[in-house]
Amino acid sequence: MPNPVDHQDFTKKEAIIKKEAINKKEAKRIATRKKILETATHLFARIGYHKTTIQDIAYHIGMTTGAVFHHYSSKADILVDVMAQLNQSFDQNIEYLENAPGDYRTMINGLVEIFTERVRNRPDTIIALASLTVEFSGMRGPKIIKSQAAYDRFVIAFEKALDRISKKKTNHAAAICFIAGLQSVALNSLVRDEEMDIEDLVEGFISLIADNS
Repeated sequence: MPNPVDHQDFTKKEAIIKKEAINKKEAKRIATRKKILETATHLFARIGYHKTTIQDIAYHIGMTTGAVFHHYSSKADILVDVMAQLNQSFDQNIEYLENAPGDYRTMINGLVEIFTERVRNRPDTIIALASLTVEFSGMRGPKIIKSQAAYDRFVIAFEKALDRISKKKTNHAAAICFIAGLQSVALNSLVRDEEMDIEDLVEGFISLIADNS
């Protein structure tokens, strides 16, 4: 007659094995979706959303198109998650601005340091947002609204930080121009990669905006 204790131990071990298998499967699913989003972001940044195909994404990852479709039903669904990640890419800047120092030059230097690190480590997140915003700008729909919303989060936080230093009616426009300038620095750091380093471009940018008068 089987020992009830042995049976319970076997059942527990079986449950643990199943749980581990599920966890591994889920981890693989998450890793694959991450690769798809990173690759899509890169391609959207370089050749645009409309010119990028599911086949392009699959090829750059080394997957079949069917494998990509297993995770996303369409390119539009991929874009939704890409935009969500791009929206979050401003989180560090916004957190910094909410606790920014009261000195203008110090605040600007802090923002630029965050930006420079991002250009070096995740340039596609900056370029893709700029590229997608331009690409969808004439369409007036949910896509352009989402891309503008990502910028607006930064603009609002930066305007509030500027207001704490000196409340001016131009602060909102200044915040918009600031992020536009940073985007241009990011794009030129790629175009002029062999000619000029990102630090040189950043230094030039700071020299233009160092005076808040």
